Amino acid sequence: MTIATVGPPSVERERGDVRDTRDRRFTLACYATGQLVLLGWWLAFHPGLMSPDSVTYVAHVTTGPWVAGQSVAYDALLGLSLRATGDLSPVTLAQTAAMAAALAHLAGALRSLGVRGRGLLVALGCAVLSPPLGAFTVTMWKDVPFTVCAVLAAGTAVRLATGPAAVRRAAGSGTRGTLRNRVLKGGWTWDPRLAALGAELAGLGLFRNNGFLVALIAAILLLPLLPAARRPLAAVAAAAVAAPLLLLGAGYPAMGIAPPSRSFAYQTVFGDLAVAYGERPRLFDREQRALLATIAPLHAWRRGATCQTMARVFFDPAFSHSRAEQRISDVLELWRGLLVRAPGVMLSARICRAALAWQVGSTSGEPGGELYRFSLRDPRLPDGWAGTPAASAMRQRPFSAGLRAAGLSALDASTVRQLEWLLWRAPFWCYLGYAAAALAWRRTGSGAALAGAAVVAGQQLGVILTNTAPDFRFMVAPIFVGVLFVPLLLREVRTLPPRR
Repeated sequence: MTIATVGPPSVERERGDVRDTRDRRFTLACYATGQLVLLGWWLAFHPGLMSPDSVTYVAHVTTGPWVAGQSVAYDALLGLSLRATGDLSPVTLAQTAAMAAALAHLAGALRSLGVRGRGLLVALGCAVLSPPLGAFTVTMWKDVPFTVCAVLAAGTAVRLATGPAAVRRAAGSGTRGTLRNRVLKGGWTWDPRLAALGAELAGLGLFRNNGFLVALIAAILLLPLLPAARRPLAAVAAAAVAAPLLLLGAGYPAMGIAPPSRSFAYQTVFGDLAVAYGERPRLFDREQRALLATIAPLHAWRRGATCQTMARVFFDPAFSHSRAEQRISDVLELWRGLLVRAPGVMLSARICRAALAWQVGSTSGEPGGELYRFSLRDPRLPDGWAGTPAASAMRQRPFSAGLRAAGLSALDASTVRQLEWLLWRAPFWCYLGYAAAALAWRRTGSGAALAGAAVVAGQQLGVILTNTAPDFRFMVAPIFVGVLFVPLLLREVRTLPPRR
C-alpha cells in the first residue's frame, strides 16, 4: 500500500514558486523566440505585405465611405495608426508582438500537460520561420488578428480544461474556492480565464464578420469538455457571439458606418446557384432562369459554375451587382427552394468550396482551385491617391534589401506544389492535432488537449459554411496550432504500448 505524503506548507509554497518561475521563464523564452523571428519578417517586408483588401481597409478610414463589409475593428486600428504616426507599420509590428504572445500562451498551456518545453520551443521556432506563416503575420489583413484570437482561444481552452476548477468539480470536492476560482450561485464555477476566452471568441467575430460562426461552433464543442464551467461558458460564449452581430446590425450604423450590401454578405449563395445551374439546369424553371438572367447572362452562370470558388461568377464583368442587390430577396428564396429540392447539389458545392479546410492534397489542377497566397508587390491604388499620406504609407520600404531578398526567395521556394499540403494547407495539421489530442485523452482521460483541438475544429467546420474561395489565409490558425501539437503527438506515440 502506497501512502502519499505532502510536505510542510512552506515547502509546498517554495516548490510552487519555483514551478511558477520556471513557467514564466519558459513563456518568456517562447515569446522572445517568436518575436525575434517575426521581427525579421517585419524588417524584410516593412511596412507589411498588402493586397487589394488592404487598400479597401485604408480607403474606409480615409477617403470613405466606411462600409462594414470587412472588419470595422481592423479598419479602426489602421485609421488610428495613420492619424497618430502617419504610417501603417505600427499595426503590422503590433501583429508580430500579438502573434508571438499567442504562440507563447499556447506553448505554455501545452507544457502544463507535461509536454517537454524544449520540443515546444523548437516547434514554435519552426512555425514562425515557415515562410507562409512568417509572411502572413506581417501582412495587412484582418485575418491576422483573427488568427491571433484563435490561437489564444486554443491555449486558454487547454488552460481551462486543466485548471483547478475543472479538477475540483469533476472530483466532487467541497473545498472552498479562491479569488481565482469562485463557486457562484446555481453551482456556476467562475475563473477569470473564462472572461479571456470570451474576449478571444468575440475577437473572432470582430475581426472577421463571419467569425461568429467559428466562435459558436468552437463553444458548442467545448461545452462537454469543460463540465465544471459549462453554464458560465455558455453565457460567456453567447455574449461573445452576440456582441459582433449587435455591432454589425445596430452599433456600426449608429456610428455612421454603412452596413455591407446584402449581395456581398450572401456572395456564397451566388456560387451555389452557379454550380447548381451548371450541373443541373433543369432544376430551374423559366421564371427562375429569367431571374438569373437579370443579374448576369446565363452563359456567365455556366462559366462560373466551378465549385472551388464563387469568384468566377460574382466578379465576372457581366455580373450586375446593382441588380443582384435589388433582387437579393428573390435570389435567397430561389436558393432556399433548391436547398429543399436538391440538397445534395448544394451540400456538394459547399464541401467542394471548403476543400481548403479538409482536403490534404492540392486542388490547383481543378478549375478555380488555385490557392491564393500573397500579393508581393505594392497594391494598385485608386485614382487620386497619388501624393497622399495613405499612398506613401502603403509603399514597400524594407529596412534591409538583403532580408527582403531572402524572404522573397524563401516564399518562392515554399510554393513548390509538392510542399503545398505541408506548408500552405491546414488539413494535415488539423488531423495531426486531432490525433495528438485523442491519444492524450485515451492515455490520461484528460480532455485538455481536446479542448485546444475544439477551436481548430470550430474553424474547420465554419469554413464549410462560409468559404468563398481557396484562400490560404482563411485556415492559418490550425497550421500554427497543429505545429505546436507535434511535440504532444510525439510524446503520446512514445508512450504507446509495444505490439506483442
